[in-house]
Amino acid sequence: MIEWSEKLFLTDSVKKKVNKIRKKLEKPKRLRFGAYLITLNNNGTDLFDIYNIFMFPAKHFKKETENVKIVGVAKNEDEAKELAGVMIKSILQEELPLTPDGLKEYFKTTAKE
Repeated sequence: MIEWSEKLFLTDSVKKKVNKIRKKLEKPKRLRFGAYLITLNNNGTDLFDIYNIFMFPAKHFKKETENVKIVGVAKNEDEAKELAGVMIKSILQEELPLTPDGLKEYFKTTAKE
């Protein structure tokens, strides 16, 4: 199940396209443009995962038991890495621990599907 965070971080290059990106993820056969999605990691050790949007039609993301929470969107991989750094700085400013649990606390608002 794919969830969207209420606290969604975006780069300037995708701010106008984020609604289009959301709609395209609902119908993955129609993906025609690239973007990178930053998700919370579920393995308990890493903080984020960065995926190319074209990976989301994969069976792994369609499993009902596998929750993927999208917390950031960028145009390309370099922007996604920079955005992850911005996200980490924001979390540290809130004085939350930089751990998977701290990230979940920061992004624990209700998700949009």
